[in-house]
Amino acid sequence: MHKEGDVAASSWWRRVSDEVETVGVAPVPDDQRNATAGKLFITWAMTAASAMTPLIGAILYPYGLWYTIGAMVVSWLIFLVPCGLFSEMGRELPLTALVVARRTYGRSATFLLSTLFSFVNMAFFGLNAAGGAHILAALTHTGAAPWYWIIGGSNVVLVLFGFKWLEYFYRYTALLFLICYGALTVYLATHYSLHVPAQTTPMQWGTAISVIGGFCILSWTYKTSTVSRFCRPADRTPQRRWYFLAPSLGIMVPNLAMGIMGAYSKEATGDWNIAVAGAHIPGWGAVAALGVALAIMHINAMNLYPATVDILVSLNTIRTPRSWEQPIATIVLGVLGVLLAQAGILSHAETFVTDAGELLGPFTFVMIVDWLWGLRDKHDIDSYFRPAHTTADRWRPAALTCFLAGFIVSFWGTHFLPAAFYHAVPLSLVGSLTAALSYATVLFVRRRRSSDASRAAVIETIPDPLPKT
Repeated sequence: MHKEGDVAASSWWRRVSDEVETVGVAPVPDDQRNATAGKLFITWAMTAASAMTPLIGAILYPYGLWYTIGAMVVSWLIFLVPCGLFSEMGRELPLTALVVARRTYGRSATFLLSTLFSFVNMAFFGLNAAGGAHILAALTHTGAAPWYWIIGGSNVVLVLFGFKWLEYFYRYTALLFLICYGALTVYLATHYSLHVPAQTTPMQWGTAISVIGGFCILSWTYKTSTVSRFCRPADRTPQRRWYFLAPSLGIMVPNLAMGIMGAYSKEATGDWNIAVAGAHIPGWGAVAALGVALAIMHINAMNLYPATVDILVSLNTIRTPRSWEQPIATIVLGVLGVLLAQAGILSHAETFVTDAGELLGPFTFVMIVDWLWGLRDKHDIDSYFRPAHTTADRWRPAALTCFLAGFIVSFWGTHFLPAAFYHAVPLSLVGSLTAALSYATVLFVRRRRSSDASRAAVIETIPDPLPKT
């Protein structure tokens, strides 16, 4: 009897361990590439629908409701193409973006960038864990301390099983999430007098779009290929436009809807957090707690998952991948993210969100230029994993210089550009375009020189038709 129990337990553990994702940074096998455009949309919609998402409505609240909606729509139109291109990159080449970046920035440079971005994603994980812990503490009338670890531990377990189970989780909890936040919206409408949030500050389109980009679509853009590498390959699927549109629509629709909710909640209650509004009403508090718990797990899974993949890119630069690295990295980064939450990262939320967009925008745009124009043999998967033998393989100065130039414009542009300019035009976009256009110029000049040199070599090989006298 004891042996039968041991065998059953061993068999159960083997089945569970087999489901733990260990693909790491390797190309996703064809038998795992079956996600559709609809699944892609739901994944990103549930990812973007965080318990912190209504905060964007509070940040933009002084501009009034209609300008807030307008800024959301304009932001989507601006960043729609970069987001779609990165998503298609993952379908054309089933690798995460930072592996592809090795051909753009060089292996050593990508090692540094992937380490940095892993920390950024881990910090976002801590930010949302902290926000969720405080909301659940208010809803349950308890301290926030245990919620940090409950939230973090739940997400670690979920992410251990990788994208396959993340997609299941997003799809099968989407309706429940909509019911919970729909009920909270009904509660707000029936218990408070609602008025359209009025404009109290002159509209600054540049500032608003920069905040929106850093808060949602721009900060997610490079991560879309980490998900789309599990989608059906681009050369085997019709209606590519839906795959192209799915990530950006999935990200922006919940930000728009929940941003409006946050603005109305602030107008009616003085607090952007619609979930807290129903905390003291019997029944509503339980609905709010369930909705918040789902929202936190949705977004934090997609913060921890890319953080894990990014750090694996760093490790793969210096050592041969091992199957156990991905689950161990997930656990370590999850613990560190919770510690950041406890250290008070929530108090720096708005600054961190904006700074992340200023960093990720130029990186993303340089990669897009290289993907569309500069990369040769971009579908040669082995080329992304070959050891670096030369300085040029380790560092690509042109791409790095253009990236840094764009970052300087985005981050320090307020110090040397007129205020009227960056209030009207988003610096995150200006910096990103600066990086992209300067890198495109470098590629153009390089290609012209290569073409001229080739023509000169051909001319030199042509024999002189006239005999010398």
